[in-house]
Amino acid sequence: MSDSNRSPSDAALAREGSDLATEPEAVQGLREQLPRFVERTLERAGAEGVVVALDGRVGSTVAAVLAIEAVGVDRVCGLVLPANMNDEASARAAEAVASMLSIEYERLQLRPLLSAFQRVLGASGEPADDVVALDNAGERFRMACLYYVANTTDRLVLGSVDRTRRLLGSTTKHGDDGVDLAPLAPLYRTEVRALARAVDVPSDILDRSTRTAGRADSDPEQLGVDPETLDEILHALVDEAQPPAAVAERLAVDRATVQRVRQWRETTRHKRRPPLTPSIDL
Repeated sequence: MSDSNRSPSDAALAREGSDLATEPEAVQGLREQLPRFVERTLERAGAEGVVVALDGRVGSTVAAVLAIEAVGVDRVCGLVLPANMNDEASARAAEAVASMLSIEYERLQLRPLLSAFQRVLGASGEPADDVVALDNAGERFRMACLYYVANTTDRLVLGSVDRTRRLLGSTTKHGDDGVDLAPLAPLYRTEVRALARAVDVPSDILDRSTRTAGRADSDPEQLGVDPETLDEILHALVDEAQPPAAVAERLAVDRATVQRVRQWRETTRHKRRPPLTPSIDL
């Protein structure tokens, strides 16, 4: 996979030069083309519908809306998958989203599964209290649940990870990036929010932070830049292949900030690559 992370839905993107796809005409193009991508993918797979993990936030809500527009509400199933006590607010918000969209959903509590996992690890002598490792394990349990339901109902797993998170590595390997189709993958976070407003996602959902492995996304804060500027930096660095100095000058941001974004991407490059394989003919 190239570092540009193209997907079948990239053709739907209506960016013009250095601008993100946030203007009404561009967003309307996304509204028309992304549901068709979902519909065609289901048709080619001969699947009955999609299953999506709902967390009450923008990405999963928009992904569910696109699927409903593509194939109808009866073919979209939501799973609400809290794993920790601090997931409760997100779980309640996710259930409210499912009710708002009138889609079928199930709530599966993953805390007992995670606790059993910790007990098994502890009994084997492995550390069982690493916060990051446990958060990642929770994401992989979510993926396993999604695929179990997909397998038993002849559905595909619908993802909600956007391009910002992919380029920054703000995902869990074989977790929230383990899906069958990812309509939001070509869209930066700013573009997803513009699309969310166009499909009338309520403001309280727009105000909620995006979840990454059980925690709120903190990449804009850690990188010292607001989310929209971060997307503009990524777009210039990756899509337009501009050097950091040119990006800093065009966007009127500190060059050190652009360099931090570039270095962050380099550090997380492994998350955007397929598994390494030997270069010999076995």
